[in-house]
Amino acid sequence: MSYVTRTLGPKETIRFSTGFHWLYWLGASLLAGPFCAVLLVTIPYTIWDLLLLAILAIPFWFGLMRVLEGIALEVAVTSDRFVRKAGLIAVTTEEVSLDKIEEVNVDESILGRLFGFGSIHVHGTGAGRIRVVMVADPERLRREIQTARENLKNRGE
Repeated sequence: MSYVTRTLGPKETIRFSTGFHWLYWLGASLLAGPFCAVLLVTIPYTIWDLLLLAILAIPFWFGLMRVLEGIALEVAVTSDRFVRKAGLIAVTTEEVSLDKIEEVNVDESILGRLFGFGSIHVHGTGAGRIRVVMVADPERLRREIQTARENLKNRGE
């Protein structure tokens, strides 16, 4: 069960949930994949295979860290708040109530526009600022936040 699901209030519902874009996962697999391929294909290992594995261990480590980071990330818009949770063991959560959000900014590069990823910055009242990078479909995420804010305002009237 996800963090967001476990922490929902009695009348709170998840409106939208997302994570990293597929290019993030491609990058992680390109870092980790060669090590795994050499590890599985070259049995029994020669000295050259072991040397290659030693060289490929560094990008494998970075790829593994990216996979774990991707698995641990939760980004969600509920009927009451915006949530970003990161971490598997040491968990960091950032939440802001929808009625406390001042602005939502989206940054998309040229490649981001072409492939549908970008960064989103949610600014809350006071010092609250949540940043999510390389998120899938940041425009839809912004739209869902705005729609949830409008629904919250209409509920309060």
